[in-house]
Amino acid sequence: MSEHLTPQSKASAICKKLATQVLRHGMTWTVFRPEHGVFLAKGNGHVLRLKPQQSLIFEYIPIPPSKAQASNAVCISSPLVDRLFFGILPGYRLFHLPDYHIGTTADIYATMYTLDSTGSATKKIRDNRHPSFAPKCLFGFSDIIPLASPMLRHRNSTIIRLPIPTEDTTGLLTHKEGFVTFRHRLDQLIASPQYTESPSLPVPYMVSCVRAKYHELMQQFQEWEDEVLANKQVNNRSMEFLDACHAAWDYCTTYLYSLVTTYGTLFYRDLMAAHLKNAVNWWHQAWNRMRAGTARDNYGLRDYIAEGMHLYWDYLELIVEEMEAKGWLHVQREVLREAWVVMVFRGFCWWRCHWMMEGQDMCDPPERMPSEYYVEMTEIPTTSEIREEEFVVVGKA
Repeated sequence: MSEHLTPQSKASAICKKLATQVLRHGMTWTVFRPEHGVFLAKGNGHVLRLKPQQSLIFEYIPIPPSKAQASNAVCISSPLVDRLFFGILPGYRLFHLPDYHIGTTADIYATMYTLDSTGSATKKIRDNRHPSFAPKCLFGFSDIIPLASPMLRHRNSTIIRLPIPTEDTTGLLTHKEGFVTFRHRLDQLIASPQYTESPSLPVPYMVSCVRAKYHELMQQFQEWEDEVLANKQVNNRSMEFLDACHAAWDYCTTYLYSLVTTYGTLFYRDLMAAHLKNAVNWWHQAWNRMRAGTARDNYGLRDYIAEGMHLYWDYLELIVEEMEAKGWLHVQREVLREAWVVMVFRGFCWWRCHWMMEGQDMCDPPERMPSEYYVEMTEIPTTSEIREEEFVVVGKA
């Protein structure tokens, strides 16, 4: 470590290094108070304690194998995944997306505002999270995770577990109801008179491809639509299934990237933003339809979630109008619709290649690791490489 660093900056660097190192090893910070020199981490068969005395004591206590966590506790290891521990969602650089901070309520509002400067979507998220309603839910906004993130799963690996970067990651792109309703609406679109009765208007090529790939995955793998089965498997999902979902994600990515290169670097960002702006409305609108008796076919599944995906399809024309309002008038409407279908299917594929641990990266009191403690590390030092005198600085800060 550079000798010109002040004790304060040196202590900060040590904390960042320690925070990431411990999380990388599959452990969870239950206490992280660097200002007091108090640290406690548990998990993956070990406990780590740092206590301020005359100097800080570094303990590494193995837990008996009978109490050790199973292999499902292991997370994907990479610098991009490290960011999730700190509430930072890595943006897919191929689509010119930045990283998004979503670890705190303030971060969520700020991020949504960057995507929708009207503030209407931010207000809807705030309304949804009212203390007397659903204070931790992120209806619609959670779609940003599979839509903005790159593929984090490593090829030829069944390790798919990820830390959760925000309070709630579930949504219509994770639930069986979302999958099944999307499939039925896609089938209905292709069979609609606008295509069957108009020889001059063929079904968009990529819409047909998405339908074919969806049905192929559904017929070959029960866990494609069955989220309960998929979530039971976690790091034990079959390599064949993961490779098939990964390949479908690659296929969709290639198509969307071709649109980005053809129409402009902001194309995908604006498409995703238009989707999110509308998606945050689904929960209230679904329940309003339930109460009014106007909800549509739920296919024997949870009715309000199925209705939510019906609403996603209803939003498609609003998304097209939003894109045109942003200046994408030179892009044909059919291309915009086609791009949305591909984007949503690609989101399904992303989720089946990943699983986010639930509430395992909280501190006491419950909160994610502060984003200011994140530092990108391609190589994580071993505990023997961290000198005791460096921790003394932290305790005396």
